[in-house]
Order: sequence, then C-alpha cells, then structure tokens
Amino acid sequence: MIRAGRLGTLLLGLMVALVGAGCSGSDATSTDSTPSSTASPADPEADPGALLPTTTASLPPATGQACGDPHAHVYSPDRLELLAACVTITGTVAVIRTEKDGDLHLLLQLDPGEGKYLNAKNVSGEMGDLVLEPVCVHTPTQTDAIPACAGYQNPLSIPAVGSHISVTGPWVLDLDHGWQEIHPVFAFNGVGAPATPTPIQAAATPAPAPAQPAAALTVGITAASYGYVAAHTLPGATCTARAQLPSGSYSQAQGLQVSPTAGADGNVSWTYGTTSRTTKGTGTYTVTCMLNGQSATATAPFTV
Repeated sequence: MIRAGRLGTLLLGLMVALVGAGCSGSDATSTDSTPSSTASPADPEADPGALLPTTTASLPPATGQACGDPHAHVYSPDRLELLAACVTITGTVAVIRTEKDGDLHLLLQLDPGEGKYLNAKNVSGEMGDLVLEPVCVHTPTQTDAIPACAGYQNPLSIPAVGSHISVTGPWVLDLDHGWQEIHPVFAFNGVGAPATPTPIQAAATPAPAPAQPAAALTVGITAASYGYVAAHTLPGATCTARAQLPSGSYSQAQGLQVSPTAGADGNVSWTYGTTSRTTKGTGTYTVTCMLNGQSATATAPFTV
C-alpha cells in the first residue's frame, strides 16, 4: 500500500514532469540562409531563389561620409525622388531580403530622433523601418534591371541582422511603393566606395614660376547624369552650372544655384533634386569657369 504522503509526492513529481515537457522547446539559432517569411511583410519583388550574401557582425567603427552619383547602378532612377543627396543615419538591422533586381532590402530600425526619415508607408508597409538598398549585390533575375548591374559587383560588406550601424547614401522617396529609402547605399559605418568609381582626378597643376605666364584656363565635364554633374578645371577657378531640360527650360533646383571654387585637385560638382515628372529625353549641362579674367565653358548631354 502506498502511504498518503508518498502518493502526494509521486503525483507532484508527475505534474512537474508534464509541465516541463509541455514548456520545453529548441533554443537552437536558425542557420537558414534566407530570411524568415514572418520577419517582414510580403514582398513581391523578393527573389526566393537567391541566397543572402555573407554578412558580418563586426563592421569597423563609424568614420566619415562617402557619397557619389545618386543614380549610379540604379535601374529606372526616375522612380526615385531625391530628398537629400547625402545623409548618414543610425539604427539596427532588423531584416535582410534579396530582390529580383540584384539589390538587397535591409530594414533598419532607426535610433530615437531619426524618425524624420520615415513616412506613413514605411510604418504600414515596412514595419516602421527604413529601407536600405545596396545595389547589384547579386546577379539580377529581373530583365529590365540587368543593364544597371552589367560589369559591376557591389564591394560593400553587408552587416548582419541585429548589428547597430550607420548607413550613408541618398535619401529618396520610392514613387512606385510610397516608402522612403537610402538608395543606393554608399557606405556602412563610413566604409565603402560609391556605387560607381569617381572620375580619376588629374594631378594638381604646379604653380608657374613668376616669370612664366598663367596657365590657360580649361574646363571639362567628367560626370553627367540627371541630378549630378562634375567638372575639372584649374585650382581656384569659380564655376557655375546650368541644366537645360529636354523640354527646353532650365532647371531651377537649389543645388544648381551655387558657384563652387575648384580646390587643389581642380574638381567641382553639383548635386540637385530631381522629379519623375520631368519630360523624358536628352538635356544639356553647361559648366562655365572663371579665373584671373579668363573664362572657359564646356557642355555635355544627360538623359532624363
């Protein structure tokens, strides 16, 4: 016969075992190379056949900004409205997805005080996170995106989910989806090169000896895309830029109203806001530089 005290002890042990079995579960961390479908909203442009790239949880400490052409290796850039040419934002990587256009979608949970970079569509469609797009990380499977990545492989180290980072690049509004993005990403923690190599800078012209005449002023346009133009001239020259749009009118964008002075490397550039409502076609840049009473002008086409 089992005594009452012993029976109570056995029943208590049985209950503890049953509760333990019901609450037990695996604590293993998933090593699946694709993101969880429950980690983010459904994305019709995601590429389920592409594996995520290798990521790193130990990016170097943040350094300075590194921005370039905001349209470099971006397919159909007119679908992006430029809000700011170069910003640096901090937050924590929440989700990584591969996209059919060869890019990645990283969702960044922003640090307090960075909320101005989000809109209502980020909140309703992207879990309240900012979309980051490093371009051409893998081979595109979307036909119209293939030319933008031809001959180019993105050199950036991709931060792992859970990493706290800074990200640098142009802040844009995706007109097709309605949310705001950093697209393309130029640097994580200030480390990385622009999506297109910047024009090779010519060596600074040595100062002539007092007895020699001043060097003849020249100017050449080294980069020309809708929203960005760069030129090379003599150090110290003051330059202006005008953008005649395909409609024949001239852009009044604020970024073109400045008159920069060429530094020791002789380089000058202008970045300005664009809009998808601009008439499509070929426009013309005119860059004029002046130095010591001399004047020189160069023109170059660009496509809207």
